[in-house]
Order: sequence, then C-alpha cells, then structure tokens
Amino acid sequence: MAFSVTPQIGFDLNNTVLATDIASGARPVPANLGEQVFGSDGKRYVLAKANASISASTAVCTVSPTTFLATASGGSYTSPATAMVTGDYGWFSAASV
Repeated sequence: MAFSVTPQIGFDLNNTVLATDIASGARPVPANLGEQVFGSDGKRYVLAKANASISASTAVCTVSPTTFLATASGGSYTSPATAMVTGDYGWFSAASV
C-alpha cells in the first residue's frame, strides 16, 4: 500500500475511481490526467484513464504520454490493484529511477 510523498495531499494511489461514479457526480476526477507523484514505495505514479478493460495489477500497461489513456499491452506501468473498465481513472505505477 503506497501513499504520496510528493508535497501534495489527498491522492489515493491504491484505488480506482469508477467512470459511473464520475458520470453520476458521486465522485470527482481525482486530479488532472497525467498528474505524477512519487509513492512511499519508491515508485512514480501517473493518473491515467482506462481506454479498455484492464485486469488488477497488470504489469504491462502502456500510458500514452499525450492523452494519458492506459491500455493493458506491452508497457512499463503496473495498473492499480483493482480491475478497471473503460473510463475508470487510476494511478499507474512505474519503477522510479
């Protein structure tokens, strides 16, 4: 379980925000797409939007550097620990260098 160590508070790096919750107004978008923070586990996290269904903790996700849409194919990011469907928002982790 990681938490943000970047000097910004309130980011839940462990859970996703469902597209249905955003559409209904039950929850806001957690931050700006592409927002990057460092976690207490030493990894860099980027907020991205699922462009398709993504299984929990998929270790080969791609996050587009221009649209910040994520797909579960051949990348260097790991998806959040909960499964995602198209339109869900989540923090994708990558090893920090």
